[in-house]
Amino acid sequence: MSTTTSSVDPVADDWDRFAALDRLADHWDRPGWTPGRRSYHWMLTFENATDVHALAARCQERLRLPVLDLVPADGLHLTLQRLAFTDQVAPVEVDAAVEEARRRLGSCPAFTLTVGPLAGSSGAVRFSVQPWEPVVAVRAVVLDATAAALGPDRVAAKPQGFRPHIGIAYSNSIADAQPIVAEVVRLRRLATVTVHVGAVALVELRREGRSYRWDTITRLSLPFHSPAG
Repeated sequence: MSTTTSSVDPVADDWDRFAALDRLADHWDRPGWTPGRRSYHWMLTFENATDVHALAARCQERLRLPVLDLVPADGLHLTLQRLAFTDQVAPVEVDAAVEEARRRLGSCPAFTLTVGPLAGSSGAVRFSVQPWEPVVAVRAVVLDATAAALGPDRVAAKPQGFRPHIGIAYSNSIADAQPIVAEVVRLRRLATVTVHVGAVALVELRREGRSYRWDTITRLSLPFHSPAG
């Protein structure tokens, strides 16, 4: 899957990929994350999205399993891209990236996402989201802004492609995937919810135990465009 949209139905494709898994991987075994290290990330965050919180909580009731670490309501997010680990970038470069992003995001209107149904990956149980197009567009802008501030050689997109999603539980060990898949099958019947996305956050991300926590550096608003333009 490329980092742009395609004719593939992302919701169906998310499920097909997850349902075919044999094994879960350890989400926390990730390159670069040494103890105490922090990272600047561009994200969409959902602190006030009560409908998303409620749907996540309903699903998590069925996912209280030793192999999964549940994401708290105030930890729900959609990752767009890492800017850099904090020890790899100077404060002046972060400020420059923020100003570049602020200027460029004027071309990206606020939008509404449908959250759900539930699916997953080898390292997480997560909600599919749609449409992808506005998320991909916002991500492209922050990638361009980061490249302008840091240089293109310091921007690393995920090699397997970008798939927008909201994780609600992380796999903490190598395990059989199919029992988790079977639980998620039941949870896919729950109604989806919608959430308004009106800003992009740059956060300083850290690990606390087996969870992600962050401090928000800045929140950049997306312009509201009326239907009439």
